[in-house]
Amino acid sequence: DPKGVDGVFGKGTEDAVRLLQTRHGLPADGIVGPKTWAALGAGSENPADQGGRRLSARGAEFIARFEGCRLNLYDDPAGHCTIGVGHLVHRGRTDGSEPAEFRNGITRERALEMLQQDAESAAKAVEASVKVPLSQSELDALISFVFNIGAGAFRSSTLLTKLNAGDRSAVPAELTRWTKAGGKVLPGLVARREAEGQLFSTGRYP
Repeated sequence: DPKGVDGVFGKGTEDAVRLLQTRHGLPADGIVGPKTWAALGAGSENPADQGGRRLSARGAEFIARFEGCRLNLYDDPAGHCTIGVGHLVHRGRTDGSEPAEFRNGITRERALEMLQQDAESAAKAVEASVKVPLSQSELDALISFVFNIGAGAFRSSTLLTKLNAGDRSAVPAELTRWTKAGGKVLPGLVARREAEGQLFSTGRYP
């Protein structure tokens, strides 16, 4: 009944979402993530899909491999409440005020959905800066890179300059230049840059 549509996501709507999630075998968290949108048959009406391409599910798995994934609340190195693949719940340490969804822990599927959402700014930075067409695997590799180093560093990088000049073959080598933190080469970054380069050049996900 159109008269009953008020545009408010209240308890009734949340209960309906949970019911639909249960029927489709999804985590019944009442949150409309990408898979719930798909179950709703919303397709391209998913707000997260508007305005450009985004990190794929396989791309999210790729990033999680390097970022790590924790399904229960924890305090990150800066002392902020976090869950999943570095998803910031709130600033400051975990204090019991967190939403029930997080207090009870989340599924890996939900963690990866949140990562796809958190990576949207990186995806937009790639799409806005890169002037040549990208396959999904190339896009995922660059989103992983930007998610790690930041959009500003990407925009001023030689990698972007060469890519926009059409020199795709230069990307893997340019990625390997970004392996330092605090002036020191980190083995974890070396491995990540090599994997991003392989993903970009071969299209194969680890």
